[in-house]
Amino acid sequence: MASVEELEDEEEEEEEEEVEGLEPLLYDQAKWVAWAVEEKERSRREEEEKARKREENRRRSEAHDKVMDSIIEHDPKVGRDVYTRFFLRDFSIFNIDEESSVPPMRYTDSIYQDEFGLEDSANILSVSIVSSDVGFPVNVYGRVIARDNIDYKCIYLFHRNRDDCQHLNKDGMLILTGPYRGLVLVDFIYLEIDLKIREEGVPDRPFSKGLISIDGRVLSREKDVMVRSEILESWLSTTEVRFATVLNAVECTIEIKLLEGRFKGNIIVGISDKDRNLDTEQTIVIHDSRTDGMVTSDQSGVIKLRRSVITICLERMLVFQINNNKAAGGCAQRTFDLTPGRTGADELEIMCGAVKFGFRVVWSLMDFRL
Repeated sequence: MASVEELEDEEEEEEEEEVEGLEPLLYDQAKWVAWAVEEKERSRREEEEKARKREENRRRSEAHDKVMDSIIEHDPKVGRDVYTRFFLRDFSIFNIDEESSVPPMRYTDSIYQDEFGLEDSANILSVSIVSSDVGFPVNVYGRVIARDNIDYKCIYLFHRNRDDCQHLNKDGMLILTGPYRGLVLVDFIYLEIDLKIREEGVPDRPFSKGLISIDGRVLSREKDVMVRSEILESWLSTTEVRFATVLNAVECTIEIKLLEGRFKGNIIVGISDKDRNLDTEQTIVIHDSRTDGMVTSDQSGVIKLRRSVITICLERMLVFQINNNKAAGGCAQRTFDLTPGRTGADELEIMCGAVKFGFRVVWSLMDFRL
């Protein structure tokens, strides 16, 4: 009979034989080497990706900070640092100088009128220098930009270079040439003002510079059209922006041709009051022959409009007023109105004495979504 020691030795030998028999199943050197190489490569790629992201974040942070540094300036008139431009975007991916490419009349041909709800809007009625620390007259150039809720990109209302200054007298009203499409007001419309004065013999100086916002969140839902104003005190002047907020608005784009005669005068467009009379608080001069030139029908006949777009609610009337210089023939004045539509277009011929005009107004819904 085997001793206890012999039995223990036999069990150890059997265990060793079992382990030796399992070794090929538990360890494959080639696979382990391949796995180690793969893990090392994966770790390298992860480190490279982390480094790339750090560099990208650094680059984006520098790009954003560079723009932010350029739009915060010390305003000597108010004695503090102010934002001079729109600032609520990531400027590493948002180009602050890019113009909006969203066209007017986007939905004028849409047959799905109920697909889009009516949007609130604002018409910029005027931008005026109401006081000047250097007196009047002054030669002004620069830009006034609007940004709305569609894309927050630049929509020029006023844009003149140094060689094309506007000579401002005491009335101080800038000749606006935009917007080229209706402005959508969901929360805010932002207005950037950057005007300089050109003076002989001395360097040009900042005249009016800063940021104004139109807050659509506080609009009264009881008044479909409301005229308001905002004041910007900055640098060497005080600027007033007058605007009309319009609830549940549609966009109208205006084209005018002179079909017969010659025209020397002005054309005004506005929104009627509830009695269908022209509300003089909301009028916009869209053509003035004194600065835009006299038009004759033997030329192209197209009347150059300073501004061709206005927004209006469906409950009001779009009113036109033609003021004709009698020396050029025709009557002194003609007023007519149009009923707004959600889509489509209206065309009509209007006589004012011996002068015949062709009016085309294109209606379109607006939508804040691109």
